[in-house]
Amino acid sequence: MAAELLFPKLVIFGASGPMGLLVVQQALQKGHLVYAVVRSPEKFNIKHENLDVIKGDVFNSESLVPVLEGKDAVVSCLGVHGSSLFRPTKLYSETMRSITSAMERSNLQRIVSVTSWATRKVPGNPKLIEWFLKPITMAGFIHDMAAMESILENSNLCYTVVRPPILNNDPSKGDYSVVDGQVVPGASWFIPRADVADFIVASLQKRDWDRKCMAIGRKT
Repeated sequence: MAAELLFPKLVIFGASGPMGLLVVQQALQKGHLVYAVVRSPEKFNIKHENLDVIKGDVFNSESLVPVLEGKDAVVSCLGVHGSSLFRPTKLYSETMRSITSAMERSNLQRIVSVTSWATRKVPGNPKLIEWFLKPITMAGFIHDMAAMESILENSNLCYTVVRPPILNNDPSKGDYSVVDGQVVPGASWFIPRADVADFIVASLQKRDWDRKCMAIGRKT
């Protein structure tokens, strides 16, 4: 089945996180050969004949080159969680610089990465984000997500940025919408991670979302 896919061999960063685990599972179900890059392979519980779990340092571009060589696409589900959401961070931008540098050296072009609704201020953004969340996070995750997006947009890579609202662990609904922009108008503030994972994997089967930043949401 993998030979029929547009990008059969996937390298997934952040594979041990809540979103990454779902992407790994869904990619394997679709027939991809998955290379999950994690800090502690011994703690990774998914087992599959098409899965290779690799110990990697996403801040060390040099070490990522042999991981990426011969692969077809990259998915980044890296992110901060819990109380870290409200602390200054450069995780998104620094890891993306490392990953994109290694991709260029490996002649690898396709990448899908996850950020958030309203990373940039435009008309129509929710006031709660612009007037409350962004000010209290200061140099936090939304600001660094925007920096990460800029790195991709200023590269020669074929990227898709996926912008979800607040993630939860509800079962997949399958009724989500995607739009080229900052938010999905009229959508719920919440979306199951499983739906976002579904779109991430689906975005690798078409060229419809090449070099685009797509907001995802569920209509209320």
